[in-house]
Amino acid sequence: MHWKTWAVALPLAALLAPQAAAAARGPLRILGSDAVPLFFVRDGTVTGFCAEVVREIQRRIGDRTPIEVVPWVRAYRTALSGENVMLACPKRPPAREAKFKWVGPVMETHTYLYALRGAGLHLRTLDDARTLDGILLPREFYSYEYLAQAGFTNLEPVGTSRIMLTMLLAGRRQAMVTDREQLPALLAQAKVSPGTVVPVLFLMNIRSYLTFPPDTPDTQVAPWQKALDSMKQDGSFARLTRRWLHR
Repeated sequence: MHWKTWAVALPLAALLAPQAAAAARGPLRILGSDAVPLFFVRDGTVTGFCAEVVREIQRRIGDRTPIEVVPWVRAYRTALSGENVMLACPKRPPAREAKFKWVGPVMETHTYLYALRGAGLHLRTLDDARTLDGILLPREFYSYEYLAQAGFTNLEPVGTSRIMLTMLLAGRRQAMVTDREQLPALLAQAKVSPGTVVPVLFLMNIRSYLTFPPDTPDTQVAPWQKALDSMKQDGSFARLTRRWLHR
């Protein structure tokens, strides 16, 4: 091939490579995990704050991809496996930054260490938390990544938030980690009085986003961000926030 032809072909190939990679992964899948009031199934329909935000964006950009509810570990690992997956409302800690392209933010949550009220547990610093006999948290959650990177050796990852709460209530461990925004629904599902579990240490404020594979073309990601921005401008995002998060 003539060198001039190569000069044109190489930049063109580089430009088309992301599109080819996305096509090879197959059609888009939208995955979220069961977390009331953000993402759950009610009467056979996927709903919740994050689900409704995604659905409104889809309406605006003409996307008809079904929304699926699967366990978080499966959703996260599927997204990391190279499949063409959009995750609905994962958190964005530094450890995940390069693993995805991010659309958002969608919401901000406040993460605490919680204990049973009757335990009389009093913590002042992260170092105090290192002395606990075990900290329950869902496997591969952002909170696990955060505390593991901070050098915690007393973490006990479990399959779901419900299992985590059950173990805390049974006295299996002293504390658990969850968001303040999700705790009321978690307690209600377990039919536990709100005052039974209390915050004992603030950990972080963190934002949730929508994610795409890191090699997704910007031309495919940009319409999602533009539609979300327009929702924030025209008041529809605020209405969903009031309805689901009471903010």
